[in-house]
Amino acid sequence: MSSETELKLWLHPGDIEAFRALPRLARARPHAERLRTIYFDTPDFKLASHGIALRVRRVGGRWVQTLKTEGEKGGGLSHRLELETAVAGPQPDFSRLPAETVDGLVRKKWRARLVPAYETRFLRTAWNLRTPDGSRVELALDSGEIVSGKRSEPLCEVELELKAGKAEALYALAQTLAQQILLVPFDASKAERGARLAAGMPNKPAGAALPRLDRHMPACAAFAEILRACLAQLQANLPGLLLDEDPEYLHQARVALRRLRSAASLFKQACAPPADELARLAELARALGEARDWDVFALETLPALSADLTAETKRLLWRRAQAARRKARLTALAAARRAPSGADLIALHRWLGRPEASPGKPALMKLATGRLARLHAAVLAAAEGFAEQTPAQRHALRIRVKRMRYALDYLGALFGGHSKFAACFAALQDELGAFGDAATARDLLARLNRDGRLDAAAARLAGALEARMRDRVAEIGGTLEKFSRLAPPWR
Repeated sequence: MSSETELKLWLHPGDIEAFRALPRLARARPHAERLRTIYFDTPDFKLASHGIALRVRRVGGRWVQTLKTEGEKGGGLSHRLELETAVAGPQPDFSRLPAETVDGLVRKKWRARLVPAYETRFLRTAWNLRTPDGSRVELALDSGEIVSGKRSEPLCEVELELKAGKAEALYALAQTLAQQILLVPFDASKAERGARLAAGMPNKPAGAALPRLDRHMPACAAFAEILRACLAQLQANLPGLLLDEDPEYLHQARVALRRLRSAASLFKQACAPPADELARLAELARALGEARDWDVFALETLPALSADLTAETKRLLWRRAQAARRKARLTALAAARRAPSGADLIALHRWLGRPEASPGKPALMKLATGRLARLHAAVLAAAEGFAEQTPAQRHALRIRVKRMRYALDYLGALFGGHSKFAACFAALQDELGAFGDAATARDLLARLNRDGRLDAAAARLAGALEARMRDRVAEIGGTLEKFSRLAPPWR
């Protein structure tokens, strides 16, 4: 029986040869082998649902079975129990494993129902490396596929396994490599991905998962939990953003970045997160924001407004909108593909693993009460006279509302009776968001008509957008009035 400490990183399939050529690896002799691994589970995936993976792998001329538990994981780093022993063939043999341990993990009634659920087939190239602090690390590049029946998905990842030394050495080595090529911390194991594939559950964009905070915990410990959740959402969506056309990946990656930046601002005076990494991620957020604006315009706003235009005008408008959308998306992809994006994520996880990331003071409740009170006052002040406000003033209100919405998401549950207040505030953000989308669409429309060929269509659509915005002013004003009368739960 042993424990495994491993850091998993996602690598773009187009970067495999560039990764092999990294100078740090060129100084070590690689070992390559093709591996076929069969994973077993019950038809209803009892092992997977309990965080257990049972596999039999062909290694050279012999078969090796491995039983792993999910253990602790986050930021690509995992600590897992691992039981490994040789077996006679491609079937698990529980008699070769310590009964006192296995009986507590895999129930006997499950064993009778085990079947091959999925396989991994990949080329593993491994390097044995020694880090400057004397730690020994096996670095493996796995490239191939996960297969279940007729279903399959590509596999391209880098694993750094600690053989001797400190776990910090894994992040240090990963950060060095990620300065030259995009490497993204990746929490999903091969077993998790295979179980999902076998169950017929497709990959999909990952939404925000908010941590449950304890009102008695230090503020910086709470910030660390929030930051981990934001990073997890971003990392889960980056591969899809770079490889899949679904615009929701871009949207969720952008949401994760906004939440991350909002949390850093909320806690910055108490916890001092790394400023340089956050500043570079803000640049990525801006590129994703431009692409998201064009997604909303081309896929939602334009189809809803252009029904009464002539066919020729609609075609011209559609072509220009799609060209602008493609250009913005390429800019966003280029920003996400830059190596520092992954290096900054690794650096943030490395910072989270250090003691200074979670000092004992200040207390969370004191910080939460003060921050929410200030944000609430700023929203009420910015909302004064909404009906007569300029576009710049309304934009400033929208930003303040968004910041407070995220703060409520993080901290609202610490206070009893916050649900009515939070629901009203969420409705306000949605209404202001729709108002903002209309204002953005009006600006994007003007950018598509620089040569005047769309003057008539642009005037008509701009008029429709102005009408939509006027209709929403009264609605937003009503919600603002209702919100201003609600007593905040932290008082």
